[in-house]
Parts: sequence; structure tokens; C-alpha cells
Amino acid sequence: MSNERKVLVYGASGYTGKIIAESLAQRNIPFYMAGRNAERLQQAKGVVEERHGAAIDAEIAVCSNSPGELRPWFEKVDVVINVSGPFMQLGWPIVETALACGCHYLDTTGEQDWTRAIAEQYGQAFANQGLLLAPATSYMWTAGALAAEVVLENPEIDSLDICYQIDHGLPSEASTKSFLRMVCNEQLFLELNEYKQWQWDTLATVTVPYRAGTLRAFPWGGACEPVWYKDDERVRNCKVLTAFGEHMIDALVEAINKFHNEAAHLPQEEREAWTNALGDAMDSGEPPKDTLDVQRSVIVASGQGRRTTNQYVFNVSAPYTWTGEISAESARQLLEGKLLKPGFQSPATAFNHRELIQTFHELGFTSAPPAPGSI
Repeated sequence: MSNERKVLVYGASGYTGKIIAESLAQRNIPFYMAGRNAERLQQAKGVVEERHGAAIDAEIAVCSNSPGELRPWFEKVDVVINVSGPFMQLGWPIVETALACGCHYLDTTGEQDWTRAIAEQYGQAFANQGLLLAPATSYMWTAGALAAEVVLENPEIDSLDICYQIDHGLPSEASTKSFLRMVCNEQLFLELNEYKQWQWDTLATVTVPYRAGTLRAFPWGGACEPVWYKDDERVRNCKVLTAFGEHMIDALVEAINKFHNEAAHLPQEEREAWTNALGDAMDSGEPPKDTLDVQRSVIVASGQGRRTTNQYVFNVSAPYTWTGEISAESARQLLEGKLLKPGFQSPATAFNHRELIQTFHELGFTSAPPAPGSI
């Protein structure tokens, strides 16, 4: 790996930013830790070095999310990883400046409307420059896309039904605000190549093949898989549900009902302020780093075609730490020239999905890829 500093993490002082920084350091990738507050960034660097067990090759870059302050830093790098959410509220200058400076853009969003918006506005422009535009380079929703790509190896499959099941989820402050605006805004699935809207109060009972009981699941913002596959000629239908954990379901139902009773009628700006305020009220501080033996998850990707069905059960442990891994691994592959498709892509189609799964399996985070043709 080159000693040149060609990766920048914006929002590096936050929970997920520190995890991404650690994953970059483990790959010996020099990077910038960028954000608004120098003291917080320096403190975050110290946390990362303590976790990493050694000094890290990271330089502090203090800048707001205004293009004028971002540009001098973005001009130095090839890859920008944006970890500053809620993304629909804060992300526009970052993706715009990345494009203007010729940078690949990754972020860790879970927000479906943000993913749709930047795809429509910037997808072709990134493709024209040979650059990757990859929102949700994170557990949500890249894990489901990787599982979906395994299912789609059967060319007869044209419909996807994906369920995320998560044990002991620990949402960070930024994630809490993002998922509140996600579940309180329009949530879409793909049906016959067209977007359809979930009912706002959808609460489904789902079964997963390795549990004796049933679980409750939400559309959880609609997910990004329906957006990635919207114009993919292989896929006609795509739905995603998330069973985030019984310890959180009732509180989420209460929050969603409260939003629709108090704020659903408000203008969008006031709705955003309302969900931010609720997120502040629900925030209990930065959670501890997740672990492989506590925060475990399985994604069940089911496929259907005219004459066949199949299913892939994909284990992903420690989702937040794995978010750092998929972000850092995507950066590494970009720096090594392994991009397969530019423009608006998930990492599962931007790179070789089997190679990614095998890499994370060897690192201890995921199940192994199945033998070709075995599902």
C-alpha cells in the first residue's frame, strides 16, 4: 500500500468514524481524520490508537461541511468516506465537493431518500468521471446487497425478499437521528420495477430459518437495496424488512406513532427538526464498541423466479465494526484499481461480491461464501 495519504474520513470523531479509522489503520492505509472540531478529532485519534495498539498514520483535518473549507482537503485525496449524518440534512456539500474534486464518494447512510436523491442527481456524473458513488457502504445496507448478489448468481431469479435480523443492537447518536427520520418518512419497496410505499405503521411478523420463534420486523426506512436494484435488469421486485431486536421494537412503535400524531402534517423542515429533537431525547451517549459474540446478525436473502426459488443465509457479526471493515476494504480496493463499475453502485456490484465475502470471512466477521451453484 502506498504511503500517500489518499483517503479522508469526514465525521471521523464520531462512533462510526473511529471504527472506520481503526479499520483503515489495520490495512496500513494513511488517511485524514476530518471534521469541525480539532479537539474532538485529536481525542478520537487517541481512542483509535489505543484500540489499535500502536500509532496510526492519520492527519487531523479541521473543516466544516462547506465546499470552501472541504475543497483544499478533498483535492489531496482520491477517496472520501462521509460519516456525518443525518445525511439528507448534512451530506449535500460533501458529495458535491467530492465530485468537483474527482474523488470516489462512500458514506455510511441508512437513509433511503438520501440514496435515491444522490443517485438521481449525481449518479451519471460520477460514472462519466469513472468514479464510484456508493452510499450505504455499511452494514445497512451493503450486507443485504452482498447476500442478494449470491442469490442473483442464478440467472432465473428476478425477485428478492431480504430480512435483516440483529441481536443486541446499539445505535449511535447519529444513527438514532438517521433511523428516526428514515422510519418517519416515505419508505419504498420495488414491485414490478416501480417504487411502492410501505404503510407507515407496518409491523410484520417474520420467521428466520435458525430461530424457533417468530420475530417482529419493520421496513426500517425501506432500505437501499430497492434503490440499487431499481434499474438493474436482473431484478423486478425487492422488499427488505429488519428485525432490529425485541428490546427496541416497542420503543420504536411508540416513536413512530408519536411522530404521526404530532408531526406528520408539518412541512418537511419542521418534520426534520422534530425527529432530531426526538433523537436527542432518546440518545444515551456513545455506546461501547460492538463485539463479535454479542452483536450478531443474519441476513436472509430469498430469491424467486418463474421456475425456481433459492435462499442464502449470510452471517455478519458486530455490524458497526463490520461497517468500518466494508468502508476500509472498499477504500483499499479503490486505491488498488479494483473498481468494476463506476457511478452509483453498492460495494456488492462495484467490486467482486465473492471476494468481499471471503475477505470478511477470513477476518472472522461473516460466514463463508457458498460453493458456486450450491443454492
